[in-house]
Amino acid sequence: MLDWIAGEDSVVSRTTWVDCAVIVGGLSALLYWLATWTHDHFRRRGMPYARPLPLVGNLGPLVLGRKSLFDLTLHIYKEFEDQPAFGFYQFMRPTLFIKDPELIKLVAVKYFDHFTDHHDIPSEKVEPLLARNLMALKGQDWRDMRVTLSPAFTSNKIRFIFKLIDNCGAQMETFLEKEIETNGDTLYEVEMKDFFTRFASDVIATSAFGIECDSLRHPQNEFYLMGRELTKMNGIQMLIILGYMFFPKLMEILKIPFKSSKITNFYHSLIHDTIKERQQKGIFRPDMLQLLMQAREGQLKAEAGDEQENISGAKLKKLTDFDMTAQAVIFFFAGFDTVSTAMSYCAYALARHPEVQQRLQREVDEAFEKNGGKLTYEAVQEAKYLDMFISEVMRLYSSGPSLDRKCTKDFTIPAHGNVPAYTVRKGESIAIAVLPLHKDPKYWDDPETFDPERFSEENKHKITPFTFMPFGVGPRICIGFRFALLEAKVALAHILRHLTFRETAKTPKEVVYSPTDLSGVIKGGFWVGLAPRAPRQ
Repeated sequence: MLDWIAGEDSVVSRTTWVDCAVIVGGLSALLYWLATWTHDHFRRRGMPYARPLPLVGNLGPLVLGRKSLFDLTLHIYKEFEDQPAFGFYQFMRPTLFIKDPELIKLVAVKYFDHFTDHHDIPSEKVEPLLARNLMALKGQDWRDMRVTLSPAFTSNKIRFIFKLIDNCGAQMETFLEKEIETNGDTLYEVEMKDFFTRFASDVIATSAFGIECDSLRHPQNEFYLMGRELTKMNGIQMLIILGYMFFPKLMEILKIPFKSSKITNFYHSLIHDTIKERQQKGIFRPDMLQLLMQAREGQLKAEAGDEQENISGAKLKKLTDFDMTAQAVIFFFAGFDTVSTAMSYCAYALARHPEVQQRLQREVDEAFEKNGGKLTYEAVQEAKYLDMFISEVMRLYSSGPSLDRKCTKDFTIPAHGNVPAYTVRKGESIAIAVLPLHKDPKYWDDPETFDPERFSEENKHKITPFTFMPFGVGPRICIGFRFALLEAKVALAHILRHLTFRETAKTPKEVVYSPTDLSGVIKGGFWVGLAPRAPRQ
């Protein structure tokens, strides 16, 4: 009897294990299918592509912190050196990367109406303030907002707020002179990313939010600290950003906040209260917020000499306080992080190339001397070598790895070279590999050599169109690029007037992008030294 029972238990046990194995095998197969179901996307369409891994696609080295997004993009771009386009998987999302300048012109300019939108980063359901800014808006909302804001970002309007930026430059110059005086004869060593984010914070505070700060002397001020939290792009925040870029629906379901409500409430209250005070007291201040207030009232008109944008089907939009806050926040985001990173690379390049720095200092000296020791908007615009220098910095170091767009209506890209015709369906992704193009030897002689002469009047006509795109390309080019360039030029002019960048033991000998930060900073930091200039002869 006992033997029979034991035998029966044994049969039941075997049956149970078989059932479990079938269930586990079935679940494993289902999970594998869910993690790879898009992986035959490019194969079925005859497009060469980078072989993906389950779930992470081609972003495995980024997720594991082994490669930066910049290095990863460069590596895969080189794998398809002879291809005008190739397939790439951003997690589960198939993305067509286009490399050929003619194809870039096709999708970014000629047929722009098929590729007007960016992907949700994040969706309006999760972060309504961040989702209402110009970069995140889509379709008609984007067209209306762009044409409403464009008059505020022309050269004439940027000239309108030059004095505010210059005041920040002079404030920074005074701070550095005192620090170096205190430091005595010792080289003053600075981590330039931290330094320039403080300068950029002050510029945006006064230019876009109408408040005065001195983040170099008062590093714990609330405006600066909130900016640090808003623009954080490393650690857990990097994973959250990637999650919203590539799994927006899942992130919404899980209700994972993109940014703390404390941050968005801070900026909304700041803009709302400032607007209310100006309206009640009749305050007029020459800044970006004033221009947005004029735009809301329909008082911001194009002037003679203004650059005109032709956005088909667009109409002026009545801005709410919420809309204005959203634009000020994205303006802060770009100015605080992107511009400060570019300026940090400028400092690094000057320390590494003293002959370039000496020529730039001579031009800066002339700009100040010509105007009685003051810097003017016209002098900055006339500084040709300064413009050449910043262009070369953006080409070699600090442009983003790619421009990502979502197809808004089916579009067939014609056969090109050895790549067949390819139809991009509505909702699918297309990207332009920016930094790899800036380093491609097909378009740039000796591309790893730092040479501002590429952008001289004599040479810049040799640059192949659509191979230099530091601020994007086509109708969706960064609306604030004139402001960003002016901010960087003013900062450098004020520093180079009295000081010289030098290498120190901590200055990297080569650029290695940090694998744990999405903003493209140097691993270990932008450490350089500052010293007083030798007396002029």
